[in-house]
Amino acid sequence: MKKGGEQRSNKNNLKEMKYNLLLKQVKSIIDLYEKHAELSGEKFNVFSIMGMDSDEVRTHSAILGELLNPKGNHSLGSKPLELFVKQVFKENSNFELDYESSICQKELHIGKINEDKTEGGRVDLILKDTAGCKFVIENKIYAPEQTNQLKRYKTAYPEAKVLYLTLEGDESKAQDDVDYQIISYKTDILSWIESCAKEAFDKPMVREVLNQYTYLLKKLTNQTTNTEMKDELKEVIKNNYTESLEIYKNFEEVRQDYVSEIFEKIQKQKIYSENIDWKIEFDNVKFNIWTSKASKALLFSDKEDSINFYYLRYEYSTNMLFLGIVPRKFTTSEKSSGKRSVIREEIKGFKESDLVTEYLKSEKAVIENDKNKNNSIIEVVKNKIKSYISKNQTYYQTK
Repeated sequence: MKKGGEQRSNKNNLKEMKYNLLLKQVKSIIDLYEKHAELSGEKFNVFSIMGMDSDEVRTHSAILGELLNPKGNHSLGSKPLELFVKQVFKENSNFELDYESSICQKELHIGKINEDKTEGGRVDLILKDTAGCKFVIENKIYAPEQTNQLKRYKTAYPEAKVLYLTLEGDESKAQDDVDYQIISYKTDILSWIESCAKEAFDKPMVREVLNQYTYLLKKLTNQTTNTEMKDELKEVIKNNYTESLEIYKNFEEVRQDYVSEIFEKIQKQKIYSENIDWKIEFDNVKFNIWTSKASKALLFSDKEDSINFYYLRYEYSTNMLFLGIVPRKFTTSEKSSGKRSVIREEIKGFKESDLVTEYLKSEKAVIENDKNKNNSIIEVVKNKIKSYISKNQTYYQTK
């Protein structure tokens, strides 16, 4: 019996040594290329510096719209638009477009939204030629969908292709009864931007902006920016496939555990702003707005029956932390039955803002399990929340 126990112990020790060796190899490769990125200036990304990583309108729609416009300032003529059509409509041989007369418009108002929300609104990107509207793009980074959003676009432009653009190529959750095509930043837009950068080989200013944007898209879609590092890591994984697989199987649960621990510590904090002791509770306790396998959220309210909540949300897929406001509404029947529902909707003049990117632009802040670093993060987040609440009292009071 004793011999069997020793064998199991030796086996476990050997397995632990293999895991440690694997992780040391991975860390060594990452450290090497982190140093390379630092020396090459790769981390100097103008979009991140300006806090515009996830700004749908001012960053992503602006860049896409400018490139899709043959008369844009990129000096590439219709080539970017041609490359886009080739990338997106490659399987549709019937798609025709007059490149010379084409024009791309951003944030185009198509009328006031009617009562049943089947007409009107604002289109993120629209491409027209002399024959009319050819395609519209609904651009989604993190903002929630609006009711019948795609249906309204199709009503306004029945002959146009409707493209639904998200980071990973998600389907529309609004389930609009309309024919639309899914495209993603991860594959379609990234490949297209890389093709445009190659086309701008003799235009260094344009080429470098596109290269910077490429790095931003890889960051937002969790893709390794350094091909050589990726190849080395793949080789290490292949050589330690069984151990790597076990790590992969348990990774999501461990990551969620770390995020939960940090959020629990934030939840226990005293947040004072405007002489109010803000109540903090986990999203899943009452309303379950966001908390799922995809994200974790805390809600902040000034009283039990608040009209609105501030929220702090950590999104696992992007490793980013967001702070915003969500209004709570009750129907007559819900009031009488005691049931409550939370409806996410955009408050005019307000958008989600990326928070604390200097601490959470990578998973290191959460995964390292460094108590001092975690305490530092919690303190920064607490101060950001206090500041955010003070600056947005008007929106919070909106009814």
